Amino acid sequence: MTLQEYIVRWQEAYDKHQSRPTTYAAHGYIFKNHILPGLGNLPLSELTSDRVGSFLDERRRFGSHRPESPDYPGLNVETIRHIHRLLQQCLDQAVRDGLMTDNPTRAFHYAKPKKVSANVLTPLEMEDYLDAAERLGYLPMFLLALTAGLRQGELIALKWSDLDVKQRTLTIAEKRAVERRELVEYGTETRTITLTNEVVDFLVEEHSKHPGSPLMFMHPATQKSFSPQMVRRMHKEIIKEAGLDHIRFTDLRHTCAVISLRNGMETKELAQMLGHSRTSMTLQNYAPYSAPQERKDWREPK
Repeated sequence: MTLQEYIVRWQEAYDKHQSRPTTYAAHGYIFKNHILPGLGNLPLSELTSDRVGSFLDERRRFGSHRPESPDYPGLNVETIRHIHRLLQQCLDQAVRDGLMTDNPTRAFHYAKPKKVSANVLTPLEMEDYLDAAERLGYLPMFLLALTAGLRQGELIALKWSDLDVKQRTLTIAEKRAVERRELVEYGTETRTITLTNEVVDFLVEEHSKHPGSPLMFMHPATQKSFSPQMVRRMHKEIIKEAGLDHIRFTDLRHTCAVISLRNGMETKELAQMLGHSRTSMTLQNYAPYSAPQERKDWREPK
């Protein structure tokens, strides 16, 4: 059996049922663009630590391109770590299935990064970002992203019924995703966060534009969920309008986390809000950024 044949089996039998939909899609991208071109045709019996080491070194030096194309940059350490971890996870199962005696990727180790790389918005940048979002008509969605730290996939998969207006709470379905512009449920895991009055008011106003839809945010033309590509495009419009070209969408989540800690939120509460499975992950990612500062709670209305 070749590695490619086993990957197909592993994704269908294990990965699809154990991973979030967005994680499963990311795994598919790594397999298709990095692992399969270099190792896919090899039988499992020929996957040695030397062969895996050569493969990882080639990806580090040349990326997805051929070694005879030196003008192309290699992959960064974080991407190599993702490739290694996914291949290790897959081959661990091959060993458990009795198809390999040992896992050759276990001969290598790529340390986890000590902290996330975050561009934390200053109070003025947050005002500029939200003002630009309002001018473009995107404020409710991106105000929620900035003040609640939601992931992009969670944001576009929200339903109106997830919001309790009276209690000011939002329930996030962690196993719900948007696929082909439709909502798909993969499990029942949820977490609940508290919103400010300002955010709730904007969400109520947003839903009044399409009161018959079950969606929290609906594309006005298609009347379906936004796709991730659309959200990224809207974010790019906002940062261009605001003159903040260095801000990524994920920096909205980072900013929410850091400012929440600076405003006195306990790490355990922040971990629950962000959907982290371990508090240690939250500490590792954000403690270096969370030095106390005197500032107004930016999540409250002016």
